[in-house]
Amino acid sequence: MAKWNPMALKLVMWVMGVLIVAGSGLGFIGGTFFPFDQYFGVTASVAGVAFGAGLMIAGFDPIANVSWVRALILYAILQVVYQLFAYISIGRFDLIAFLIALIAGAVLIAIYPNKPELLLTGTMKMPSSGMARSKM
Repeated sequence: MAKWNPMALKLVMWVMGVLIVAGSGLGFIGGTFFPFDQYFGVTASVAGVAFGAGLMIAGFDPIANVSWVRALILYAILQVVYQLFAYISIGRFDLIAFLIALIAGAVLIAIYPNKPELLLTGTMKMPSSGMARSKM
């Protein structure tokens, strides 16, 4: 099973990117009638398309693009929380969005080869300071 993990990781990243791009693209229709996002100087559908496209591009080499893997896991967590909140507060629940987010997030966490990299820790080091000193 482990030999399929790199391909599965790429596939999950790419499929989620396609789904987010398609869903955001269809969001243009609703945004035409109710452009609430544009009151803040942004267009949520455009942001969603850009995010999905970034996921697809990062999906070619997810190991080298761990920040995008983290972003997709964060998206999955936020989608699950949003669906639960919407169900509790207004009685609206999208089972498909909930399941896709839950499955994608769980699969990414399960098959990512270097799990400690997924955690944001304060141990990230600055690049070599030799160049910084030479410019002084």
